[in-house]
Order: sequence, then C-alpha cells, then structure tokens
Amino acid sequence: MKVATCQIATLLLLGVFVLASAQPGSDGVDALARRLSDAATRDAAVAEVAASGAATTAVLLGWTTKPPAGVRVRDLNIGLAEAFGVMKTEAAVPFLIRVIALKKFDFTLAPWLKEASNVEFEYPAAKALIQIGPPAAPAVISAAQGPMTPEQGLLAIFVVGQTDGVPGAREFLTRAVAQANQERVWAERGLELLKSK
Repeated sequence: MKVATCQIATLLLLGVFVLASAQPGSDGVDALARRLSDAATRDAAVAEVAASGAATTAVLLGWTTKPPAGVRVRDLNIGLAEAFGVMKTEAAVPFLIRVIALKKFDFTLAPWLKEASNVEFEYPAAKALIQIGPPAAPAVISAAQGPMTPEQGLLAIFVVGQTDGVPGAREFLTRAVAQANQERVWAERGLELLKSK
C-alpha cells in the first residue's frame, strides 16, 4: 500500500513538473518540442509525455495548429503522432487524419510490399489512428469520402482494415474493393487498346 501511494505521488509530481515545464514560452516547452522532433530523442520524449498523462495533452494539441518556433514542423508532427497514438488521444484524430500520409523518413522503404507492421512503422499517424482504435475509425471513413490523395485514401483503407470492432467497416471496405475492381477493369481495357495501336 505504501509503495503504491509513493508511486502515485511520484507520477503526480512528474505530471506537475512536465506541465509546469511545458507552459508556452518557457524553455521546457521548447526542449520538449525539440526532443519530440529529434529522431534520436523522440522515443524518450514520447515515453515522458505518456507518463505525464493528460498533463501535457493540451500543449501537444496546441502544437498541431501552432508549433513552437525553431522546430521542423514535419519532424514535430511525427513525434506528436507517436505520442497521440501511445496516449490514445481521441481529440487528436482530426490532426492525425490531416497528416495521415506523413512518412517517418524522407525516402521510401516500399512499405506496401511488406507486412502491415512496415506500413505502420513508416506512417506514424496511421499507426496512431489504429492505436486509438474504433473511436477514430468513423472520422477516417468520413474523411475518405471527401477529397484525399490516392496515398491518403489507401492509408484510410489500411487504418479501417487494421482496426477491430469498427461499425461500418465492412461496407466501407466493400466499396473500396468495388472501386479498385472497377479501376482495374478500365485500366486493363486501356492497356489492351494501347497494345492494339
């Protein structure tokens, strides 16, 4: 009992420290943003943020629209996606959908030719949406009905297909298969016409 109380007190103190150090304009917020942006320190920063619980969520969500100065936004967004996935932050779903096609690396590892884990590794926002689970899926399905690049659309299908217990998933995925089949048929017909010329 005494150990549990001590652990809870330690976690509360850590949360208060992180929250205090993450106030806008402080050195703490800049340091945390830099650590989330840096691939070498990102894992430790994500673990720190996850340990703080809800204490830093508002600050992180604020960075999705107004990132701190001096950090590369692309790299910060990767760190934010990873943190939101670990914390299962439902309020971050719109941001995660907006950056769903953000790749972890500038170069491609051809993840679509490998296992699902490779896709999740390369696309941290897609992985975060899967980690958040069924609460994120309806927004992903809805976003896929609007304008999306082919890569974003493929990632939306991937996310819904990798998430268990999603209402409407079967219908969404069935429509995706029908669309893909239609595209294949017309592409094959076009290729046949090109061959004959």
